[in-house]
Amino acid sequence: MKILFIYTDVSTAIGYTAGIGSLSAFLKREGHEVKLIHVSDELDYPLDLKRINMDIDVYKPGLICFSITTNQWYYSRHIGQNIRKEFNIPIIAGGHHPTSDADNVIEEPWLDMLCLGEGENTLLEVVRRLEGRKEMDGVPNLIHKKNGKVIKGLMKAWEHDIDSLPFDDRDVFDYAKIVETRRGWAEVIVTRGCPYACTYCFNKPLIDGYKADLYADNKHNSFGVSKFANRRRSVDSTIRMLKELREKYNNITAFTFVDDIMAKASDWFNEFARRYKEEIGLPYACTSQPLYFNEKLAKQLNESGCKVVKMGVEAGDEVIRKKVLNRNISNECLINVFGIARDYGLKPQSFNMIGIPGESVENMMETVRINASMKPYIVWVSTFIPYPGTELYYESIKKGMIDEAKWHHVDSYRGESVLKEEYLSALEFKKIRVLFRWFLNENLENEAKEMFHANIQDLSSLSNEQWQNGTVERIFKERDDEIDQYLRRRNISHYIRKKYINIFWGSEYDYDLS
Repeated sequence: MKILFIYTDVSTAIGYTAGIGSLSAFLKREGHEVKLIHVSDELDYPLDLKRINMDIDVYKPGLICFSITTNQWYYSRHIGQNIRKEFNIPIIAGGHHPTSDADNVIEEPWLDMLCLGEGENTLLEVVRRLEGRKEMDGVPNLIHKKNGKVIKGLMKAWEHDIDSLPFDDRDVFDYAKIVETRRGWAEVIVTRGCPYACTYCFNKPLIDGYKADLYADNKHNSFGVSKFANRRRSVDSTIRMLKELREKYNNITAFTFVDDIMAKASDWFNEFARRYKEEIGLPYACTSQPLYFNEKLAKQLNESGCKVVKMGVEAGDEVIRKKVLNRNISNECLINVFGIARDYGLKPQSFNMIGIPGESVENMMETVRINASMKPYIVWVSTFIPYPGTELYYESIKKGMIDEAKWHHVDSYRGESVLKEEYLSALEFKKIRVLFRWFLNENLENEAKEMFHANIQDLSSLSNEQWQNGTVERIFKERDDEIDQYLRRRNISHYIRKKYINIFWGSEYDYDLS
């Protein structure tokens, strides 16, 4: 059968999704044909409904598959509604958003089916039944419509041994172009699942969906859940995958491991670090967890070729971090481990959110200050979004905190907050969001401090109308470029904007400020 995937990167940087890569490889191994429409301006495929319809008409797929994140639901929904008007082709959706908000998503008239969680075996069975013109009843992990009713299958935990899965199919993407736009960095993932239960993250509700099946297989204990949440390819499989990628795409100059937690003390990582250095030898970036991070691990990362290590901070206020986000990490720990990373020649990156429920302007400024104290090489800042299925989503719903008008137009993880005004002033939040980097530079306590302070005061004093109509953001961009060039000429360290990485630290890492 011909299967068409549709994936959108609208109003955001072009990306690669391992979900489609894995599904495509799995289907192709079984003899099926796969094509992808990747909607992205950077791929010269903008959101053009007529072009999408024309490509569907030419390809004539037997099934159309959407992979959807919450941040792209707005665009996927728009495309799906248009396709349904023109074609009578079965449409299935999967990914984080359909899995976590299944009851609402399946009500969309343009959708026929949803795949919950990991979908290799589910999607293959759907294709087989479509080919045999059979009913979809009983397919695990599938929700489908039948005679006007919604039928939900049981969640099954599919692959415990992910070495049994084929390596991702990246040919279905314009992968060389994606690597080019990322300046030679190729994204890879070698694990599935996460052992933590952060209240804002999709991982916990995903694993919870499998619990009935996992408990049944393991005599009603938690062993199966824990093991399923910590699956990874063997080192041998990982190294073979990296070699294949390096040989196939000659513009790859470095790897980025996007696993939730990749680097931690273990036999697996000991073997990986040794073999990666010996057999791959390219620079790499990876994730770690502050509670795991120490000098031994930092030394091991540095010696194996790691250049960037990414760790979650999320909130500068300890109470919010521990009580609201369920991240029991102290400020002292964070400052210490980021210092260790720098001491061992690593470039640490921090992940942060602003606009968390219950967070005040002062709390958000604490996030600014702790980052200034930690001095990450990269400070990644996003707007908190109460992702469906997460604990904070249900808490936000229970308290009536979500503005439905804003919620239905979410299209970016760096945009406006979806919380109501009584919980978070849209104007106050916008000032923090737009000026975050200037606040950060102001708190670095170097010779640029007064310059950033004066500009912050100037823009903050502009009228509400100027803040609301985009005038301030235009002025900010113009001044930011001027300030950046001025400080570069004087070789003064500061955080600057880049195309794909939000903010950089300067001279301590020999970063070229010329």
